[in-house]
Amino acid sequence: MRRKWGQALRIGVSRSAVAVLRSSRWSGDKLSRLAEQAVAADAEDVHAAIGQAIDTVLRSAACAGHAGWPVSFVLDDDLLRLWQVALPTGATRPQDLAAAAAMRFQVLYGESTAAWSINTGWAAGAPFFGAMPRTLLFQIERAAAAHKLHIVAIVPHFAAAWNRWQAALAKGAWYGLLHDGVLTVAAVEAGVLRALRPLPVPAGAGHDWLNQSLRREALLLDLAAPSKLMLSGQAPLAWRKPSATAGDLPLVWLEPAMAGVDWPASALLARAGSTA
Repeated sequence: MRRKWGQALRIGVSRSAVAVLRSSRWSGDKLSRLAEQAVAADAEDVHAAIGQAIDTVLRSAACAGHAGWPVSFVLDDDLLRLWQVALPTGATRPQDLAAAAAMRFQVLYGESTAAWSINTGWAAGAPFFGAMPRTLLFQIERAAAAHKLHIVAIVPHFAAAWNRWQAALAKGAWYGLLHDGVLTVAAVEAGVLRALRPLPVPAGAGHDWLNQSLRREALLLDLAAPSKLMLSGQAPLAWRKPSATAGDLPLVWLEPAMAGVDWPASALLARAGSTA
């Protein structure tokens, strides 16, 4: 199909599925789902299986006619490694940032960075870094080239969401991203992201669990408890109801329109960071 000005593709990638969305900056239909494709569950090489799923979904009738289009990939954080780095004083050159990130990676994970591609520019204004397996990067680049798509971005789910919402955070608030049963908490102090904490959300978890978990994280990080938690993504129904307990942490929903959206997890990945 002929591409209109401002149109692009967004592809969400997880271990279980791949989803393709079409976005537009100008039309009334700003974001639409085109197709989803499951990733082979029993594959020995999950990155090759993801590449095959991208190939398959892009060959589908719903995705036909998009050769030459720009495409952004949003990857499930479970496929990557994200971490914080205390940068050396005066470290401003790209080489300094890369060296500090690589050193911290080796300390945290006990392995060389040879098999990983480290990116220092995924999120604006945040002192954290990410590493992507080179084999996964190869599969994404190969599939995009095979379908004549031009990659404009490959970002982690958290980075896409953080870039979208960080400017909206109130003073003293922390940010939370809910996806596929995991709450990724961004502990924020004086407007600066200090730590990331992925917290699996137990079935039936309510306000009590949320309050206890955030207070515990604040103590572990030696930070003041947040004044509120500002959330994006899809949340348990119990969290959308006001807490009846005095002193519970206020919750602010950054995406109220998502309350009734029933999209598969991979499509929600592709949607992350979009203003649609």
